[in-house]
Amino acid sequence: MKQITFLTVLMVMFAASVYAQPIEDVPSSQDSLQTTEEVPIPVENVSADTLVNDPSSVLQEFLQALKTGDSFMISQLISEDGLDEIDIMLDILKESIEDNEESTMSRLSAAGYTATADEIDDWSSIDYLKNTIVLPVMKARYSLYDMQIGEYSINGDELVIPLIFSTASGVQLPYEANLVKDDDQWKVTNFMGLNSFP
Repeated sequence: MKQITFLTVLMVMFAASVYAQPIEDVPSSQDSLQTTEEVPIPVENVSADTLVNDPSSVLQEFLQALKTGDSFMISQLISEDGLDEIDIMLDILKESIEDNEESTMSRLSAAGYTATADEIDDWSSIDYLKNTIVLPVMKARYSLYDMQIGEYSINGDELVIPLIFSTASGVQLPYEANLVKDDDQWKVTNFMGLNSFP
């Protein structure tokens, strides 16, 4: 009987030493949960998928991508109708190369294009867009401007949004951007200078 009592006391002491902690070392239930607070994400760090339901953010991201030559983001945010407009310009370019290759290629080279006439002949509208967006002359064109977005209301799957582009010197250019909803994503169809490639 003494042995059982002795073993019981030993077991209680062992258990107490293993599980005993000073009160300040025991995490409170609140401390043991990882709390996170919602932090707004700056527009320049947002993917195209995050922006799809906010036309203002799409336009801000579109302008930022034009300023930095981010051809991937532009390709994600342009609509099929926008690409159709670029396809028209590409057809004109290809015809110009066919009619007067030397002169046209010289002009393209001066603008910063590095593609050959044969490569351009194989371009799709998205290829033309991507190769143009990265040109220094295009980035310089848009880096001059800040953009204010005017009031608009969403009614259907097409939007016309009033914009004011302004320069540091105070010049202001009113413009309108056209957006369309493609598969529940707002995309840009028309934007200042997008149909006037170098």
